Amino acid sequence: MLALLLLVQGPYPSLAAVVEGKGSPTARIPRLEASIQLDGKLDEPVWSQATRLTGFWQYQPVDGRPSEEKTEVLVWYAPDAIYFGIVAHDRSPASIRATVADRDNIENDDNVTLNLDTFNDRRRAFVFAVNPLGVQSDGVRSEGAGQVSSLIPGSTDKNPDFLWSSKGRVTDRGYEVEIRVPFKSLRYPAGGVQNWGFNVERVVQRTGYTDTWTDVRRANASFLGQEGALGGLHDLKHGVTVEAQPFVTATANGARNPVTTDFTREDVNPDAGLNLRLGFTGYALDATANPDFSQVESDEGQVTVNERFALFFPEKRPFFLEGIELFGSPQTLVYTRRIVDPKAGAKFTGKFGQLGVAHLTAVDQTDASDAWFNITRLRRDFGRNSIAGVTFTNRDQTGNHNRVLAGDFRYVWSLYYTQFQYGRSWTKDAAGSRGDPIWQAEFDRTGRSWGLQLLAQRPGSGFRRPGWVRQSAPERCGQWSCL
Repeated sequence: MLALLLLVQGPYPSLAAVVEGKGSPTARIPRLEASIQLDGKLDEPVWSQATRLTGFWQYQPVDGRPSEEKTEVLVWYAPDAIYFGIVAHDRSPASIRATVADRDNIENDDNVTLNLDTFNDRRRAFVFAVNPLGVQSDGVRSEGAGQVSSLIPGSTDKNPDFLWSSKGRVTDRGYEVEIRVPFKSLRYPAGGVQNWGFNVERVVQRTGYTDTWTDVRRANASFLGQEGALGGLHDLKHGVTVEAQPFVTATANGARNPVTTDFTREDVNPDAGLNLRLGFTGYALDATANPDFSQVESDEGQVTVNERFALFFPEKRPFFLEGIELFGSPQTLVYTRRIVDPKAGAKFTGKFGQLGVAHLTAVDQTDASDAWFNITRLRRDFGRNSIAGVTFTNRDQTGNHNRVLAGDFRYVWSLYYTQFQYGRSWTKDAAGSRGDPIWQAEFDRTGRSWGLQLLAQRPGSGFRRPGWVRQSAPERCGQWSCL
C-alpha cells in the first residue's frame, strides 16, 4: 500500500500508459472527470492516469537520431478541455533560457510547441507553444495554403489568439509546464469517437537542437504528414461559444477663438458598434457592425525601397482572423487589408468532412461610395496530403467591378509535391471592360542531400499581385483583384 502511494505521488506519474514516437503512433488518452490547479507542478493524482508520450527524436540539425535531452508529454482530457503536462529534462538546468516575454515572442527562449490537428487531415493544425515559465505563443500552422495574412506554406500564422491557460516553472532537472486548452477554443468534427493528429516540437536554445515526438524527417514535402495521433476522444462538450463585444465612443471637438480667446466645443458625437462571434463544433459565424479596431496592435514599420514592389501588411484585426487559413491558395488572391473601413461584415468558416468552406461579405466605406466585397473559397482534401480548391472574389462599387475566378490543386507524395493554379479576372471601370488570365505551375523536391524547385508563371498584361498593394495606391491593382 505504501509503495503504491509513492508511485502515484512521485514527481511525475509512473503508472500511465507510455507511447514512444517511433513512426506515426496513435496514443489513446484517458477521459477523466477531474480538474487541476495550473501551477506548473505535476503533483495532482490525476496526472498518474495520463498517457505519457516519450521517445523523442532529433529533427534539427540532423534528423532520425534519438534526442539528446529527454522530454515527456502527459495527456488526458476532461469533458470540457484537454490537459497537457510537459516534463522537459535538461542536463544543464542553469542554462535554460526563460524570460517573461510578450505573447508570441518566445523564439529566443527554450520552448515546446504542441501541434493539434483536430480534423486529422494533416494539412493544418492549431499551434500552442510555451516557454519554461508558461508564456504563450499560438496560431495556425497550414501546409500548401498559400499566403494570407503572414501565412506561407508550411509556416505558422501567429496572429490568431486563442483562449487557453498555461503555467510553468524551472526545476533542478529542467522545467515543467501545465497546459489547459478548452474545447470551446477549438474546431473539430462533431460526434463520434475521434482521433486528432498530434506532434510536439521542443527547442533547446543551449544546443540549438530541435526535437520532435515522432521521428519527422526533413526530407519530406510535409511536416504535418508525419504526425502521430491522440485517439479515443469522445463525448466532448463544446456547446455554442458566444462572444459579443459592444462598444460606445463619443467625441466633442473644440477650438479656442484666437481673438476673444473663448473656447467653444461642438455637440457630442456618439458612435456605437458590435462584434459578434458564434462558435460551433466544426464551424464559426462572425459578424461586425461599425467595428472599432483601436485595440489592435500597430503594424511594424516598413521601408519602401523599390516602388515596383508593393508592401504587404499582415492581417491583425480579430474579425478577419477567424479561419483565415481557409482563404489561402497557391497565389495570393485574398488580401483582407484592402477592406479598410468596414461598415458591416459577416463571415462563415468551417470544415465538413473533407470540404473546407470560407465566405466573407463586407461593406467598405470610402470617400466616393460604399464598396461591396464578396469572397468565397472552397477547398477539398484528397489523398493523404493533397488538396484542390476554387476561389471567387468580387468587388462592386457604383457600377464598376473587379472579379476573379481561379482553380488550383496541390498533390503531395513522399519528397515531392506539385501544384498548379489557373485564374482569370474581369474588370469594369471608367476605362472600359477587360480581362486577364494568370497561371502558375510548381514542382518541388525536398531531399536530405539535395532539393529542387521549378516554378513557372504567367501573369496577364497589367497584372499586379493581388493584395500586395499599398492602401494609398489603389491604382496599382491594374486589371487584377484588389481584394
